[in-house]
Amino acid sequence: MNRLFFLPKSEHMCYTILIHDLLKGGSTMLRGQKVAFRASKADLERLRACNRESARVWNECLRLAKEHFLQHGRWISKSELQKQTKGRFHLHSQSIQAVCHQYLFARQSAQAAIQKGHRHVRYPYKPKTFFNTKWAKDGFTIHENGKITLSMGIHGGKREKPIIVYVSQLPQGTIKEIECCYDHGWYLAITYDNGQEAKAYQPGHAVGVDLGEIHTIGAFCENGQSLIITGRKVRSLHRLRNKKLAEIQRRQSKCQKGSRQWKKYERAKQYVLSKSERQLRDATPRFVSSTASFANAIC
Repeated sequence: MNRLFFLPKSEHMCYTILIHDLLKGGSTMLRGQKVAFRASKADLERLRACNRESARVWNECLRLAKEHFLQHGRWISKSELQKQTKGRFHLHSQSIQAVCHQYLFARQSAQAAIQKGHRHVRYPYKPKTFFNTKWAKDGFTIHENGKITLSMGIHGGKREKPIIVYVSQLPQGTIKEIECCYDHGWYLAITYDNGQEAKAYQPGHAVGVDLGEIHTIGAFCENGQSLIITGRKVRSLHRLRNKKLAEIQRRQSKCQKGSRQWKKYERAKQYVLSKSERQLRDATPRFVSSTASFANAIC
């Protein structure tokens, strides 16, 4: 059975994924890291255009899936979806496939939730204006000086000029995927393999963790020892965020939707959400570090 865990790291905004490899009989460890980068103004505009084009791929996936379901009474398959989107968009072929895979994953997750009785869950339906563009292993090239070339594929029989970005510090390991994201600033979400293998499970040496609001982390070891971390700071950040959002939404409700003032309040909401997310991301690794020390000490 596949096992999936997420563990933030204090030095960088990282997460750890342990994926069970059935073919090798072991586990490989993948990490994700958000990295800032530099690029020319023209390449930044091209990245923005890529995210618009990825949104067009997502919207097309929604349309194709709906039409296929209405005509045949069943969901469109992975191969058929990739076949109908291949070569139709101004992106690398693997970038187009990545959007299709994200749609299929969202659809399968919604189906699993509905089968468990969560009737409020909906299948993917909402069109997007921007969508993160992803480059897989054959879609980018890493150079020694931190230069990364992002391939745009072949269009009209000619290979298009790649997008060039510069990163000051790359993660140590084999880079698997690069995703271009924007959240009040551009950054790259890099997934890489650090070469470490996950340790096999040993009875009596495992800790279960439960995340909460009042008690941020509750950990319980198989030998009977436990740890509870009270996260008042995280709770205060949540309360401040909710108070700010309530104030902005109260003022926004008095404006006509789509007006200049309404758009100003909408940008203010996005700023508050982004800032609180960064604050929470900064506070969470400290609790995780304490939990990891507890697990290493007793197990």
